[in-house]
Amino acid sequence: MGDDSRRLVSDGGESIVDFDNKAFKPIPQSGIDLAVSAMSTGVMYRYQPKQNEQSLTAKLERSFSQYMGVKHTVGTNSCGSAMYIALNVVGVQPGDKILTNAFTFHAVPSVIHHAHAVPVLVESNREWAMDAEDLDKKASESGAKVLLMSYMRGHVPDMDAVMEVVNKHNLILIEDCAHAYATLWNGQMLGTFGEIACFSTQSSKGLSAGEGGLYITSNDEFAAKAVLYAGSYERLWAKHFDLDPEIMNRLQNQIPGYSMRMQEVTAAMLTPQIERLEKIKKTHTENWNLLHSLIDNHPNIEIPMPLPQVESFCDTMQFHLNGLSREKADQFIDLMKVEGIPMQIFGAKRNARDYRQWEYIEAHKQELGETIANIEFACDLSLQPHLTKENMHTIAQVFHDVLAYINAQ
Repeated sequence: MGDDSRRLVSDGGESIVDFDNKAFKPIPQSGIDLAVSAMSTGVMYRYQPKQNEQSLTAKLERSFSQYMGVKHTVGTNSCGSAMYIALNVVGVQPGDKILTNAFTFHAVPSVIHHAHAVPVLVESNREWAMDAEDLDKKASESGAKVLLMSYMRGHVPDMDAVMEVVNKHNLILIEDCAHAYATLWNGQMLGTFGEIACFSTQSSKGLSAGEGGLYITSNDEFAAKAVLYAGSYERLWAKHFDLDPEIMNRLQNQIPGYSMRMQEVTAAMLTPQIERLEKIKKTHTENWNLLHSLIDNHPNIEIPMPLPQVESFCDTMQFHLNGLSREKADQFIDLMKVEGIPMQIFGAKRNARDYRQWEYIEAHKQELGETIANIEFACDLSLQPHLTKENMHTIAQVFHDVLAYINAQ
């Protein structure tokens, strides 16, 4: 591919990129109207409305529960807060060992650190998902009883193998679904395999509100505890849907409140977005498949494919740069940014997704060979849903042009 007559921007040419591939999704107008109404009336605290039917947050929680096919959702101020609450709900104590991904965003080990627990890092495979064999090994060696598993960038492990390990070691599974909206394994939604799942509503995610989180479970007691940990007090829990009064009365004042609630303006922005998830997923999937067809045959690009049981959200694309030195790989990233397509390499330049940079945990010193090999030249490209098929052709052309320029040097 590539247009030999075109000069790169870095070589004195003109950019052909007239779009921002990383621009985040705008809030639907109906969400903006709801948010403005909440602000203009001063009703921004989730427990301000007199009844749950009047609370935007309570109604969002009910809608997301229905979408996911679970009994309970609890809105929080971030996915990190939702995960921290989850660790508390399942009884994690200081010093406990928690199994988690060696490849994920640093928010995940940070949550474990916040709970004064100890992360046990599990290797990733070539497609960046958790390695079930290493999970089995680490579970046996560590004696850990909780698995906080991240679907980093939407990459899904062999869930049958993972659940076999979970059952073998009687692990409590908490799913970090920050990057796994509308993602399925054999037709089953991610977020419904474990006892608890946590979703992010930070701006780059499937549901977007700047910040925010959604904690889901079908366990009545785990829902009750989460409501209290998030910051319900006195009898404000009555402004949630579907909580068991007997459980709430028993737990009331037994659990601290960490003030991690979602607020009404966040819920307002999110309320109309659930119904657009499937439309966005369709756009993502079509764009991902097109771009894959345009660049996958390049000798410097390796795009590992998900397992056939996986149906992905496809809002990002990851690929390995093969056959390039560290210097040339860094040059590729620099030139792509100059050309108007910013991206990063997971294993370079102090990236927060490189476990070796998590100096606040002892595990950062470990030599996890598989994970290091799988992030060392792994590139991360954002593909937001405003992009078109024409944009995919432009991105592919820039890929080919930049790699041709680098290889010619």
